[in-house]
This record gives sequence, structure tokens and C-alpha cells, in this order.
Amino acid sequence: MSEISDSHVCGVKGKVIFKAPCLLSFTLILLYTIVGILGCKNVNKVSDTLIFRYNEDASVSTLDPAFVKSQSELWITSQIFNGLVELDSNLAPIPMIAKKWSIENNGLTYRFTLRNDVQFHGQERVGFKQARWVTAHDVVYSFQRLLNPETASPGAWIFSDKVNLPKSHNLLDSNAAFYAPNDSVFVLKLKKPFAAMLSLLATAYCYIVPKEFVEDAKYQFARNPIGTGPFYLKLWEEDVKLVLRKNVHYFEKEQGKPLPYLEAVNVDFIKNKQTAFMRFVAGEYDFFNGLEGSFKDELLSNKGELKPAFIGKIQLINKPFLNTEYLGFWVDSDLEKVDALQNPHFRKALNLAVDRAAIVRYLRNGMGYPAHAGFVPPVLNSKVVEGYSYSPTKAKEALKLAGYPLGKGAPVLSLTTTADYLDMAVYVKKYWENIGIKVNIEVLTGGMLRQTRNKGKLPIFRGSWIADYADAENYLACFYSKNHSPSGPNYTHYQSDKFDALYEAIVAELDFAKRQQLIYEADSLLMNDAPLLVLYYDKSIRLFQNHVHGLKNDVTNRLVLKRVWKSQ
Repeated sequence: MSEISDSHVCGVKGKVIFKAPCLLSFTLILLYTIVGILGCKNVNKVSDTLIFRYNEDASVSTLDPAFVKSQSELWITSQIFNGLVELDSNLAPIPMIAKKWSIENNGLTYRFTLRNDVQFHGQERVGFKQARWVTAHDVVYSFQRLLNPETASPGAWIFSDKVNLPKSHNLLDSNAAFYAPNDSVFVLKLKKPFAAMLSLLATAYCYIVPKEFVEDAKYQFARNPIGTGPFYLKLWEEDVKLVLRKNVHYFEKEQGKPLPYLEAVNVDFIKNKQTAFMRFVAGEYDFFNGLEGSFKDELLSNKGELKPAFIGKIQLINKPFLNTEYLGFWVDSDLEKVDALQNPHFRKALNLAVDRAAIVRYLRNGMGYPAHAGFVPPVLNSKVVEGYSYSPTKAKEALKLAGYPLGKGAPVLSLTTTADYLDMAVYVKKYWENIGIKVNIEVLTGGMLRQTRNKGKLPIFRGSWIADYADAENYLACFYSKNHSPSGPNYTHYQSDKFDALYEAIVAELDFAKRQQLIYEADSLLMNDAPLLVLYYDKSIRLFQNHVHGLKNDVTNRLVLKRVWKSQ
């Protein structure tokens, strides 16, 4: 195959498309562009079907799994590395580098048996003369590295409170939290049961890395990663372009065919999202993630579906995404805060007063689900929690029980948000004022909002929680009393002994049915106490070209390219 070159598109690339002239509507520009594409002949059709192209508008600063945090970094590193396990589309753990495992000693010991056909990328990347096979000692090193204070990994929390910290880095210490009795067996020992452990092991922080390259300072592992994944890094020009190439030694197969199907992945770094979107429409990119502003209004109906003009021209995947958008109430007994917010009836009135369905329909174009359940997204709980539905009548009744009939005597509330969520804050203000509650809106930058929120200086704040890992426990941890901010994610300072007991039981319970019931009870209690107002559960949206096949999505919004292929 020829070297990857810049795309060529006939008759549509230029100022007419990218500058979006005011004389033409955005819809007409899109239609014109798509029609132009359909009439073009690709000058490099054969090789182009083997290359998957997309744009990333966010910067990528590292490809070391111990430090990746952003979606842009996660999407790339997940092509380069593997963990012991990964999650299937139903969020169930499935084998990856580990071919099987057992959970022993009442959930305290995890014993993994590794595959014997997994190798690092070294033959392509640094000229290994023979294969460098992955062993259990690589797993021990990778996990010890996360906990090592000298690493200073933001992923240290994965193990820090769950295992006894290593007194040494002896890979053969059978009493250690991480132990490799031989090359093909890895043992993980917890100091207390943690039911979501396998989900944690599927995160990028737990990808397996080779010690000899990580610790070679001259090699700069963050910029020259060596993994076991379906692709390896070929080229990286920071903020310009990144190219991945097919790992011909990759161990996974599908129906007897080796993965991946693609020869290469090309990632551009165009910061202007509108320019990148126009290039997607022009056929230069195979898929586009997310929509905002005029793109959203022009392409999608208020049900989150493609408008008729674009059906058949491009494809759309619209899926639930593990992100809960909410308003948090400071409920600590701090005299400097609003006393009314410590009254559960007042907080319930605020919940009942807001029409979440209207917010999703008119502000989000259907990109989300009105939050009529709990804080935990319903996809993570088999039993749906009863939350709050729009009812001005019940809101006024709750307000009366709170001691503020028709809002008389109620304080003026201060709602803090960021500029990109100002329209939503205005909607909420309107609904609260309809029941007699006056509201002032304060707009801060994202960084300033987080800083002042963490210090407990915001009575009401806009927040969101994207799952660190796909388990309900990760959401409920936001209201555990031992996680009070600034040291934890309990930004409301909610405290309930009953909730804490339920949360601790959820952490340790290994029986699925019992655990689901505990999750239901904890989330129901949270909704009854109402230290927050859940607005909506998010959706992710992907647009892609008709010639792209095998591109899926799930609630974690992963980018899995090893099964993607392109037709002529």
C-alpha cells in the first residue's frame, strides 16, 4: 500500500464550503457538498478503503496509559494497548490478555491465566529481532507502576485504597498485592472485596506496558508508546497529525479472520470544530463525533433523529452515554449558605418545578433522556428508580410544606453555571420563578466553577458526572460522606448514615441480584433526600459515511476500530 497522503476531494473543497457564506443556509451548503461528493471519483480509491480518517479537536499530550485522562487520548491509546480484560457492549467483562480468571477467597483474590500469544509492538517500532511476549511479570510491573509515588499517575486511585501498598517491588513476593507465580499466571490480592474490580481493570490506566521501554528515559514512552493493541504508532506530529498502522502480529481473530481489518488510522488535529465538520461532510473524514451549535439544529430533529434531507446521505448512531447532567445543592449546615437548601421539602419543590423533557427537546434536540429516575443512569440499574416529573402543583405543595407558600419569604437563589450551559440555566430560572422563587444566575469559567464548588462556596451549581468506569457504584460514590469535597466528589456535602451503609454494602456485594437491589435502594434514598436536581442522562452521537462498516458505540462512548472496514 502507498504511504498515507492528504485526502483529495473533487469540486467541494474551498472557501465556499468552509467559510459558510451568509447568502446560503447551512442546510443548502451541506446538501450541495454531499451532492458534490456523490459525483466525484476518488483518485486513490483502493488504498483509501484501508485507511480510517477522523479529526480530533482536542489536544493529545500523552499516549502513556498511566496518564491519559481525556477522551481524545483514550481513543488513541485504546488502539495501541490492551488490558487483562475489556468490557463487551453490555458492559460485561470479557477476556483480553487474560484468557480466563477466577475470583477466590470471598472476593479478595483474583487469579488470571494469561494468553501465550500476545506480544508487544517492538518488531515494528524499534526493530526487535524476535517477538517480545507478554508475561504475568509485565502485569505486575504495570500495576505496581500505577501505585509508585514516583510515577505520580492520576490513575493511582484504581488500587490505592483497595490493596496493601507494596513494601518493595519484588515481582516474586507471594504476599504482595500483585504477584506472578510464573509467566502465565497473575494474582491480584485485595484488602477488602470490591465488586466492580473487573470493570476497573478494563480502564486505560490498567493497560499493560513493557518495563524496558517505560524506564528508558531516552525513549520517551509518552510519545513513543509500545503496546499490544491492534495498531501501533507510526507518526505523531503534535497538533497536526497522528498515524497508526496495523499490527500484523495482533492476537485477536473474528470468525477465523485476523484483526484489525484496516491498514491504518489517520487522526488530524483541527481545533475549529466547524471546519472539521465541513471536511467530514466533504468526505475527507470517515466519521464525526458529537454535534453542537448550528450543526445540531440543522441536522437533527427535536427527537434526535436525522432530518429528512440527510437520510441516506450519512449514517447516525445515537446511543445513551454514561453522563448525568445535574444541579447540585449545598446541603451542609453552614450558616453562610442558604438555609432553605437544607430543607428537603424546598429541594423537592425545586425538583418538581422543572420540565426536564422540554429542556431535552428544545435545548438538546433530543440528545439525551429526561432525568425522571435517579442519579445513576438507568442503563446501569435493572430496577428503575422513581425520580421527579414536572408538576407545578406538587412543587407549590412542597414549597408550602417547606414554609414558603407561593415563594413568600423564600431567599433569592444563586445558580452558578458555565457559558455553554447558560441557556439551560435560564430555562431552570424560568421554571423556578413560576412557583415564586427568584433566581440570580452567575456565569464562571469551568475551572473557576470547579474551584469554588470544591471549596463549598456555591449554593447551587451546574455539574455533570461521566463514569470513570461502567458501574453504578462510581455514581453513588459522589454522595458517600467520606468523599466530601475538596478531597472527594461529594460536592453537595450530603450525609446520611443509611445511604453510607447501603453504599458500603454495594462496594462489597458480589451477588448480582442482591447488588442491584442495594443500588436501587441507595439511589431511591438519594432522590427522596434530593441533594441535587438531575436534569438529563446524556446521549452520544456519531455521524459516519455510508462506506464505513462495523463502527459501533455503547454507553461508554469507546472508539473500537479493530472491527471497522470500508467498502468501495
